[in-house]
Amino acid sequence: MRRFLDYYRQFEELSPEEISRDLLERHHAERDRALAEVPALDLATPSWHEPPDAEAVNAATYALRRAVNAYPDPTPLREALAARHGVVSDQVAPGHGAGELLHAAFRALAADGEVAVAWPGWGPLPRLVHEGDGAPVAVPLTADGAPDLEALAAAAGPDTRAVVLCTPNDPTGAAVAPAALLELAARIDDAVWLIVDAALAEFGPDEPDDAAAGLLAARERVIVVRSFSKAHAMAGFRAGYALANDAKLLARLAPVAGVSAPAQAAMLWALENGEPVLARRRAAAALERERLAEALRVTPFSFPAGHGHLVWLSSTEHDGAAIAGHLAAQRIYVTPGTAWGDDRHVRVALRGGAATDRLAAALAGAPAG
Repeated sequence: MRRFLDYYRQFEELSPEEISRDLLERHHAERDRALAEVPALDLATPSWHEPPDAEAVNAATYALRRAVNAYPDPTPLREALAARHGVVSDQVAPGHGAGELLHAAFRALAADGEVAVAWPGWGPLPRLVHEGDGAPVAVPLTADGAPDLEALAAAAGPDTRAVVLCTPNDPTGAAVAPAALLELAARIDDAVWLIVDAALAEFGPDEPDDAAAGLLAARERVIVVRSFSKAHAMAGFRAGYALANDAKLLARLAPVAGVSAPAQAAMLWALENGEPVLARRRAAAALERERLAEALRVTPFSFPAGHGHLVWLSSTEHDGAAIAGHLAAQRIYVTPGTAWGDDRHVRVALRGGAATDRLAAALAGAPAG
């Protein structure tokens, strides 16, 4: 109470006009400070920047209210995923996102052996291999940022347990065509597992839904992991699935008590109704890639052509630390390439038109290297 009395006592000797003028000046000063403050722009987080479709959230909420005290039945989801990809339900394992499924796969397959990884790829891959008691072997990408299939096949030696690649690739966006994957599958030894991280597949070029089925039919030891975290904007649900021929292995990859009922309901909704939403996000990501590339055309900055909302940005005049530092000074935050052992690049997650414009303007204003 004393504090409030002291606050108002300062006005006792002032006229109403002076009080009004003082309050108005304070208001203007606060407004000017608010206008001067530049909001932070997070372009480091790789999840999609918009929430999932409201109907997907409704489906998840209904499932939670309906069966919060019951273990969920994965059968409808497995059957829906199997139908989508032209496989049988025994070849499908829902899981807690592509990352957890990959983690489980390396624990099951990588012990005391090598894992050839197209690199740079999804950032946690080397750590997950190590946690599976395996040794990651980096296989550099091609000049256009795509997994080098020739080099991956050549890297598969007698100690190799698995060959891993991402398509579209995180962080470059380059995609591998289904026919090229089939060629790689035919070239590596039958004892080696081919693991395809397709977490960004919805952003990639159009391909048949049964492309994964063709890969599974062509090779016994193959695992394809998919995610609902990126294009479906469901990172918080921790929702994904694996496709493979080995039912016993899939049982080891799947969570012990299954995926939660809300996540399964959201996944089912997305499978049945989500294509228009995916099409809009795919088009939005492609548009922002095109707009950013055009804006940077006369600057030292560029990134490889590709698919999706992640770009692998570099400069002919600046290293990755300088790019990240310049952007951070303007409260734009990106992921330095040092996270991949690369000091020339940064990874940028595209967010939308306003974010792209702000990023492009900031890069155009970068001092010469």
